[in-house]
Amino acid sequence: MIKTIFGKKLLMLATITVLVTGLMLATTFDDAEAKKAKFTDVSVWDSSVPLDPVTGIIPVGGAGQVAGDFVVDTKAKKDTAIQVGLRAQERLLGTITPIGDVYIAPTGATTGPDRRAWNFDFSIDTGTTFLETQLGKDLTTLNLEDFTLILEIKDAEKNKYTLDFDLDLDSNPAGPIILFQQSWNIGFTFITIPVDSEVYKISVTVSDDKGKKVAKSKITVLVTDEEPEDGKLNICHKGETKSVKVKSVAKHIEKHGDTIGPC
Repeated sequence: MIKTIFGKKLLMLATITVLVTGLMLATTFDDAEAKKAKFTDVSVWDSSVPLDPVTGIIPVGGAGQVAGDFVVDTKAKKDTAIQVGLRAQERLLGTITPIGDVYIAPTGATTGPDRRAWNFDFSIDTGTTFLETQLGKDLTTLNLEDFTLILEIKDAEKNKYTLDFDLDLDSNPAGPIILFQQSWNIGFTFITIPVDSEVYKISVTVSDDKGKKVAKSKITVLVTDEEPEDGKLNICHKGETKSVKVKSVAKHIEKHGDTIGPC
């Protein structure tokens, strides 16, 4: 199922939105020329950045928002770049350190029966000064309005939610959008996927106007209060308790109907 939320409606639904203006440049990334760089954090995720409507900077906001622990994909080509970052965090408490690209998030709800105890955060940067500093070079900014953003969430029961972003927003007349950030919860009413799964696979993809993937970040969220030991979790597999690597847990649940924790 694909849903598209346009302009102001998207802004109303989102709890955190960042829009930054810049110079517009249409471009197509060529995989043969582009190079992929890995970073441990996005270029900026800082609720202390001041609001500046004149330049179109609407900061991440939100009490207690801190940077860190993102799974990041950065595609750089000559003087342009696109960076996509994605993570899970404990809602109102702080970041979760992933094991590879797997996050272990707490069970339970907060501020309502469907608002879960963890959020997923994502960031798309197409040439801010923050990204320039991280990459160590000057960039010609790109306009996210020229790209397609796709959020996809899958659970262990094969339910899927897909959101096609339309960033052609009339709320930013000063210039194109070069930074877009959100912190969402699986329990938001517009995210139509069950909230009680033990596994969620989440991805954010940026594609060009020809439908070609430019950058993608993807994570797996295991929802459990079990603590990993030596990078492993206990699962109940066909009536037998087994200790398996964290990165293998999702596959066990999806293929065998296993559950997290001892039998």
